Amino acid sequence: MLLWATNIEYDEHKGRIAIGRLHAGVLRKGMEVKVCTSEDSCRYARISELYVYEKFSKTAVERVEAGDICAVCGIEDIQIGDTIADKAFGKPLPAIKVEEPTVKMAFSINTSPFVGREGKYVTSRNLRDRLYHELERNLAMKVEDGETADTFIVSGRGTLHITILIENMRREGYEFMVGPPKVINKKVADKLLEPYELNQEIRRATRQLT
Repeated sequence: MLLWATNIEYDEHKGRIAIGRLHAGVLRKGMEVKVCTSEDSCRYARISELYVYEKFSKTAVERVEAGDICAVCGIEDIQIGDTIADKAFGKPLPAIKVEEPTVKMAFSINTSPFVGREGKYVTSRNLRDRLYHELERNLAMKVEDGETADTFIVSGRGTLHITILIENMRREGYEFMVGPPKVINKKVADKLLEPYELNQEIRRATRQLT
């Protein structure tokens, strides 16, 4: 039995939910499985619930078979790219590498005299809890504590990635300030490198049939 977790959802009651296609075998509700990140990093878990997708909703089932796309509950620390395999004989599939963040921005509480006029969540505790909660469903994002108790550094894959979070938080009633975006540089072999987008020209080959 082999299932490759290609996506992750988050539910307030069920926690992380792994989504993927079952490549081989049969997966049953209540089954004990091996969860592997690599051949040297495996752990054991029990499947608490199983779902399959029908139209635009999930339907609870007792078992899924090879070829089915399903959602698996019960593995708290599941990550994208992990393999859910047979407890005794399962081997991990090649891991999926999530791209590293390229831009970071500082989030802090609103310190202006007009604080509280545009939102109801204004304290550093509110801000911290919301940002770290985002990591449960947004695996490509990183959050770190800043230099002060009311500042947090949010890293994402571009400004659009972080801007979506900002807009969602604003609509939820959070009031805060953000700093300008800064590129995340990386040092490799004593050389300072910065991320960039590579535009590739796609050429379409055409052939005339006679």
